[in-house]
Amino acid sequence: MFLSYLKYFFFYIISAKNRQRLLILAVVGLFISSFALIVLQSSMGGLQNKLMERSKAVIGRATIIFKAEESDQKLASLEHLLKSRKINFTKEYEIELLLRYQTFITPVIVHGIDQKGFIPKFLDNGGKFETMIPTELAYKVGVAPPESLQLISPSHVDSLMGDIPRSQTIKIDHTFSSDVPEIDSTNLWVRLPLIQNLIQDRLINRIRIYSIVDFDALKKDLPPWVQFKTWDDENKTLVWALNLESSVMIFLFAAMSLLVSLCISSGLLIFFNKIKTDLSSFWILGASFNQINRSTKYFLHLMSFLSIVGGVGAGLCFLFLFDHYAPEIMPDVFVDRKIPILITTKGLLISFLVPYLISSVFVSFALSQFKREHNLLDHVRSIS
Repeated sequence: MFLSYLKYFFFYIISAKNRQRLLILAVVGLFISSFALIVLQSSMGGLQNKLMERSKAVIGRATIIFKAEESDQKLASLEHLLKSRKINFTKEYEIELLLRYQTFITPVIVHGIDQKGFIPKFLDNGGKFETMIPTELAYKVGVAPPESLQLISPSHVDSLMGDIPRSQTIKIDHTFSSDVPEIDSTNLWVRLPLIQNLIQDRLINRIRIYSIVDFDALKKDLPPWVQFKTWDDENKTLVWALNLESSVMIFLFAAMSLLVSLCISSGLLIFFNKIKTDLSSFWILGASFNQINRSTKYFLHLMSFLSIVGGVGAGLCFLFLFDHYAPEIMPDVFVDRKIPILITTKGLLISFLVPYLISSVFVSFALSQFKREHNLLDHVRSIS
């Protein structure tokens, strides 16, 4: 019997002479809403993920910061803990210095890297290096390999004829670009002994982790004399901005789905007014009121479900074709010339649940309004 109801409703909406076009437009609107939501979420998510991955490839996915100078034994135990979990990490001394080239002076963040262990991919040139400078910083200073620079530390002084800031001359080996402007314009990488010679102490002050690991479990096993920060902790403003961008996008499409659902509600009220005689006929032929109401509700929810699933499916097909065959459409100033695609389970659920839940609320409202304002028995009596 339920299949008979489905067949009746479907052909009435699609092929009847007095079919409700507003309802058809609303169903198409749900299709477009879910289609656009999955496409925009995947494309924006891909751009955001590329940005974060480039940054993590340079400054690490997490950082272990030493609160104070520790003994070699404690440091060895910490290294053993990380190696036992097969974690790729670098030991470094990070310090803020002044970079001088001829008459140009600029502040920089210098990373003294211990090259005996793991070397990040962006610094790996097939051998050891003395200095690696980002292309943007080199262009800003006006220097190129194999020229030399001078690092000046105002916080470390020699008491010879007054307090003179210590300095260290370095030679540039290579330039590189991490495609993260805020890093390329202010950071510099050198070998660790150069910094230790400048501060005149054999120290490191942090360990950077580049592997994907369970940071919550790792944090519990770390000793109390270190501070642990993930990439998200060190870039809270950027993470907040990206989350806000995603939330605003979802809100806008929720508002779009809300408008579409208003059309559904209006279309259903008109649709029910046109088919109330047919529903009365079903009741006369032996169907109960509960069967009619339940079948109507199931059909309307099924209609919303299929239109939204169709929109999500069409969006996935579009994303597949776009990812494999789309040309480079972004201008040269952008790092990603081709829009990256990132499809996640969360994105799929949001693309389905947002329009479906909103449409379900308005479908239930239209059904309750129809049941309250129309009585099949009274309608049969009025016809008689």
